[in-house]
Order: sequence, then structure tokens, then C-alpha cells
Amino acid sequence: MIRAAVGRAPGPFVGARPFLAQDRDFFLGRGAETEELVRSWSRYRLTVLHGDNGVGKTSLVNAGAFPALTDRGSAVLPPGELCFDPAFPAAVLPGQNPYTRALLALWSPSEFPTRTPGTSITDFLRTHESTDRQGLPRPVFAALDQTELLLRRSTAPEQPRKDFLDELFTALEHRTELRLLLTVRTEHLDELRRLVEKREVEHAEVGLVPFGPGTAADVVARCLGLVGSRLAPTEPGRLVEEARTVRDPRGRHPARSDTVDPSLLQFLGLALWEGAAGSGTTLVPDSGTEVDHALTERLAAVLEEVAAEHLVPPDVPHAWLRRVVVAGEKGVGRPACEDTGSALTPGVVHALEDRHLVTPNRDGSAYLLRHPRLARPLMALALAPYARGLSPWTERDRLDIARAAHTRGQAELAAQHARRALSAEPVPGPRTRALLTALLGDLAFERGDHAAAAGHYADAARERESVGDGAAVSRLLVAEARNRLLSGERAAGLTRLGAAEQRVHADPSLRTGIGQVLWLAGQAQSALDVLEGAMVGGGGITEARRTRGEIRAEQRGSAGQGRA
Repeated sequence: MIRAAVGRAPGPFVGARPFLAQDRDFFLGRGAETEELVRSWSRYRLTVLHGDNGVGKTSLVNAGAFPALTDRGSAVLPPGELCFDPAFPAAVLPGQNPYTRALLALWSPSEFPTRTPGTSITDFLRTHESTDRQGLPRPVFAALDQTELLLRRSTAPEQPRKDFLDELFTALEHRTELRLLLTVRTEHLDELRRLVEKREVEHAEVGLVPFGPGTAADVVARCLGLVGSRLAPTEPGRLVEEARTVRDPRGRHPARSDTVDPSLLQFLGLALWEGAAGSGTTLVPDSGTEVDHALTERLAAVLEEVAAEHLVPPDVPHAWLRRVVVAGEKGVGRPACEDTGSALTPGVVHALEDRHLVTPNRDGSAYLLRHPRLARPLMALALAPYARGLSPWTERDRLDIARAAHTRGQAELAAQHARRALSAEPVPGPRTRALLTALLGDLAFERGDHAAAAGHYADAARERESVGDGAAVSRLLVAEARNRLLSGERAAGLTRLGAAEQRVHADPSLRTGIGQVLWLAGQAQSALDVLEGAMVGGGGITEARRTRGEIRAEQRGSAGQGRA
């Protein structure tokens, strides 16, 4: 996770985070690439946008293609990356793939958590189809960013990720109005290609490469102009030269790269802009050592943030990065970050990768420094003199960090962050407390600790009740009821389920959850009645239909045995 303000930074550079839709005026130098992506996205059922880590794929989607399609009136679902949300407890509809639920929450935030949970991707698209003036199906544009998170080795269970991708491609085959865009890093492109080749879907690939020096200088000049900068006209070129220049550890024998990586340009630009030089007529100091000093301060802040998110000392990622620098083109092998007894976890390394500091080599066996320009500042970095301290986390920051860890499969890390957030000062508000507690319930449910899960869901329900959020209370009561039954507390489970049934719950996802728990309690006919009600009006909810079919199959089997 990269923490970033929702609004624009006061200067011309966004730093390590990607450009967002509200940054589109500052997203420059990618006009041709935006047109190519929009053209491919419009023409083909599937478009794969690929490129190296940090080359700007997410920015091209967010600030380039997405606004361009929206401007012309196309139906575009919000882009983004997947993240599990405890607003809909996992124990309500555990049969649904959690990545599917996260995707539909991303694509239709206004309908989550009341309507989209329990719906397949295909059914979601069917209920959101529309026609143009000629009565023809109107294309629906959708994107899934950072598909490599579903492909790379991680602690998240592999089977749900595979099943989700299968469901996504099946929807693509059956819903001809869908125009799907997937972004993926180059090192995972072949794996994604193998999945695509199994499908009968016309697709295209669009590659994204770094800036040329001239384009990079033009981008900087235009961005500076947008903020009314009075910097000398030579400064954009000097900044680009610094981004291209790589020195040995003593600052000698400089070499220059032929291209400029957008992420490095933004990282370096923000580091210099935040210094005193940004307020005068000079952006780039005359001394390369001064530039390295600015980069060192910025790197210290990044490493502090990574360490805080993964609950390790800052010297853990720092020491490993120094090893990567020393290893040079050989890189540091993956086993170094997969030792279960080490504080350096794969999650820490992935966080450094996501912040464009390291990248896998061609065969994926080792990690290399993503930007050689950062080698000298990293080797000079001693965290103590440079550490500025993180800005205080808001309660939303803490919740987002815990959710991101859960999505990545880092269950214990997610639980630790949730517990720390609940005991933080100032005390989180009741809604945030309810979400954090429900997250602990989800984690307990997933590991099979049903008694603990029931307790967490009950606590979260009380928090929601205190602010009058009846729909959320109902969901939590159903989640608690399921876990009470699974832990052998039948009477308590039926009591909680009865309390949920007495409330107003028009949304089909909740009714489906109630039906499933009734079936778990042995009340098959009552479950069928509730499930039938869940399918009235909207063409049916996927989980409701699936559960109804299983109950009827069980009843037919029982009837057959009785006749025998």
C-alpha cells in the first residue's frame, strides 16, 4: 500500500504514487499512448497493458484512458486494484470467491455492500447491461489493475486466485459487451498470455516504455508551468540529466541511461521540490552530492513507511536493499526473503517492489535494484540521521493497511494492525471500530476459529447498533449466527439468526446469507423459502441459485434413499 493524499500535491510532482484522475492536467507526455490504449480498449474484448515496474501503467489508466473514455460518454466502471472489505463479513456468504466480491465492490461502490455480494461477475454484467439509441448493446469498459498480484508467489491462497481469474475470463467469453483491460508487469506477461490463449476471445497487447530524454524534459517544463514556477528554463533539462546519471559509490565515472523512467523522474522531482531549492530559481543543486542527499531523505521516509506497514525495524528493508546494491547485476536470490525465521518477509520485498525500488530479473530468480540512480543514495543512507518520522496515521490509514494485508494473504499482519488500530489514540470512531472488529472476525473465521469469530462479529454488531446502522447489524448477526452454529452453540446461533430475520433486510445478499444459515441449522424448507425471496425482482442472485440447487439435490437424494 502506498499512502497518498486524495487531492493533488501543491507542487508539480506526485512522487511514488501513481497519477489519479484528478491529476490528469499534470499527466503529460503520454498523449499518443493514451490514444493507442483507448483505441485498443474500444476495439477488442480484452486488452493487456504491460510494461516494467514503475513505467506508468496505472497512471496511464487512471489519468489517461479512463478520463478520455468518460469524456466521450462511454460506460466505464471505476478502475483500481482489489481489496477485501469487512463491511460485508466473509461469514455471511463464504461460498463466494472473495476476489469476486472485491472486484464488484470496486466496479460498483454505490451497490456495495447491499446488492453486489453473492453475485457472479457474469450476473453482475447481465444486470447492468444497457443499449444505445439503435437498441444495440452498449459496451461496458472495465479494468483490473496490477493483475500480477494474482499471479506472483505470495502468502495468499492460490486456488481462490485461480478460480477468480477463471470466472473473470468466463464472463469475458459470455458477455460480449464487456471490454476488459488488464495491466500486468512484464515479468508476469507470459503467465497471463498462457491464461488468455486458453480462451476464445479476441485480444490485443499494448506495451508501455519509459520516456525519451526530450519527452521527459518537456513533461517537467510543462508541469512546472502549470504551478506557475519561476524556475530557470534550464532546470527541466538538468533534472532529466540527474535522473539519467548513474555514478559509482564515490561519485565518479558517471554513465547515462538512454531513457528516463517516469517513476524515478517523479520520485527525484518531488525529493528536490520539497527542499529549499524548490522555492527559488534553482531546482537541481550544482552538486550531485546534494541531489543524493535529497534522495537519501526521501528514501528514508519510504523505508520507514514500508517498515511500519510490515511491523519490522527500518534497518530490515534497508540492509536488504544494500545487499541488492552490492550484488549488482547478479541480484539477490529469492531464498533470502523467504526464510520463515527472518524478519525480511516476502511481503516486505513486495512492498519495495511496488514502490519501484527493486524488480525481479528476467527469469524471476533474483531481485535487482530498479533504478541504478538510487544505488549511491542507498549506500550512503543511515536511517537515524535522516529519519523524519511518519506523519500520524489516520484511523482510515490504519484500516486500509490492515485490509491490504488481509488481501495479500498476510493474516497475522492484518490482525496485528487491526488490534493496534483498536487500541490507538485517539480512539477510532464506532464505524471504524466496527470494521476493524469485523476484520478480526473474518480472519478468525478463515482460520476456523469459529468461537472467536462469533465474538468479534458480536462486538462489531454492538458498535454498529450504537450508531443506528441497522443493515450492517443484520449482516453481522448472520455472520455471528453461522459461527455460533459451527462452534456447537446451536441455541445461541438460532437466537442471533432470529434477530437478523426480524430486521428489515431487502437486499438479496443478506437474505441469501440467512437462507444458507437456516440450511446449516437443518431447516431446509425455511431456507428454500428465504432463498426464493432473495431471487425475486432482480433475476436472481448467483449464490442464492447455487444454494437452492444444492438443497434441492440433497432433498432428492434423501427422498431416493427413503424409497429404497
